[in-house]
Amino acid sequence: MVYKLDLLDKKILYELELNSRQPLTILSKKLKKSRNVIEYRIKRLQEEGIIENFVTLLDAGKLGLMIWNVYLEFQNLTKTKEKDIINYLKKNKKVWWVAQTTGKWNLIYSIFVKDVKEFYSTVNEFNSKFGNYILNQSLAAHVDVDVMTRGYFLGRRSESFKWYVKGVEKIDEIDKKILKELSTNARISSIDLASKLNTTPRIVIYRIKELQKKKIIAKFRTQLNVKKMGYGFYKVILYLKNLSKESDHTLLEYCKQLGNVFHYERKIGPWMLELEMDCESYEKLNEIMKNMKEKFPDYIKSYNMLLVYNEPKGDLDLTQQL
Repeated sequence: MVYKLDLLDKKILYELELNSRQPLTILSKKLKKSRNVIEYRIKRLQEEGIIENFVTLLDAGKLGLMIWNVYLEFQNLTKTKEKDIINYLKKNKKVWWVAQTTGKWNLIYSIFVKDVKEFYSTVNEFNSKFGNYILNQSLAAHVDVDVMTRGYFLGRRSESFKWYVKGVEKIDEIDKKILKELSTNARISSIDLASKLNTTPRIVIYRIKELQKKKIIAKFRTQLNVKKMGYGFYKVILYLKNLSKESDHTLLEYCKQLGNVFHYERKIGPWMLELEMDCESYEKLNEIMKNMKEKFPDYIKSYNMLLVYNEPKGDLDLTQQL
């Protein structure tokens, strides 16, 4: 059943996309509603399953980690064996995201590793166990990502920030503990966090500010179930030609204007770009992509559209890799 969002719900969701950790007092001032009203609305959005979690997006690059995606097309796959594959990936600490998709690829899993050799051994181990069921496989490494707000909530242009930035930063055990807690509970109070870590709120506040300054904490965001709002989660793989910074910048700005693209991912692999977006239907997405290709005929060669119909794993706690 689709939940009908009103304007206040949309404003709250948009603000939480910008910063899911901002206090209720600030949110109430921005939205010109009482603190109690804002608190009630957020709780209702959680109860309805629209807000699944308040999360902290950590920058893998700043933690010295590489990101690789593995794309799989299966053959002769039974439901039992598919379940075995999913369970295997869910238990693997190096795998942080698993998506089941329709289209050219049947499953995508994403890995955080320290180097190429670690990536090779992780994929090799998986393939040695399940290789009989793999018809095709592609590998692509992240270069960087523009993460965007969902501008369509308010019919506006999306805002963006860079994720997966160069330059490794050192962190200690206290930092790791803070990041671990914040990864899936971004709205935890400094008092509660300090109590959990057996330290003081003042130290916690200082440490969080330093982690933000170092850009290890990239953003406090929300994890949403867009199906509850009547949308599907789509990934579009783009094959490009005549590569240039100018074309990349123009296409990025175009995607911001669309308002429903939330990840603009540059890759190294068989293709150089992926878009992740919310869309009402496959037909609507097809229309968007046709228009995009017509607008950028000298840059977009072709594309594949994938519906992400299930995400068995989405682990934002990168500290287990450190």
